[in-house]
Amino acid sequence: MMKEKYPVRFIFFSTQMGKKHEEILSFAERLFLPSEISIHSNANEFSKAVVEPGFDQRIILILAGSSDDLDQILPFRGLLENRPVILILPDSKKDTMTRALSLYPRYIDYIRNDLKAVFPVLKKMVKKIHKQTEGEKKPHP
Repeated sequence: MMKEKYPVRFIFFSTQMGKKHEEILSFAERLFLPSEISIHSNANEFSKAVVEPGFDQRIILILAGSSDDLDQILPFRGLLENRPVILILPDSKKDTMTRALSLYPRYIDYIRNDLKAVFPVLKKMVKKIHKQTEGEKKPHP
């Protein structure tokens, strides 16, 4: 499948390595060019990527394998407002959900789940951005 070039960046935050991390990367590699994928395990580097110039749109996926991972991202919640954010959370406890919802997620799943449902959500986000981008490129009558 040929991937068309759109000004989209996939920003992936994860301090976890292993099966879930690799599964998400495989999803990203099916939808984005290698130059569009930005992977971060450091919250400060992640925040810089969120505001990095050169990409009109960003899709953000945060794999919070622990409560500490989520705490690392919370100071940057203002940068995530009005951006498509997918959160993979460590649990569904009330405190975790309260903190997670402050990050303005469009989709939430849990690390203990099979993450196959994340791919269609990610694909839909990409299609929506492509549709918006095409609409902006068309000349107005």
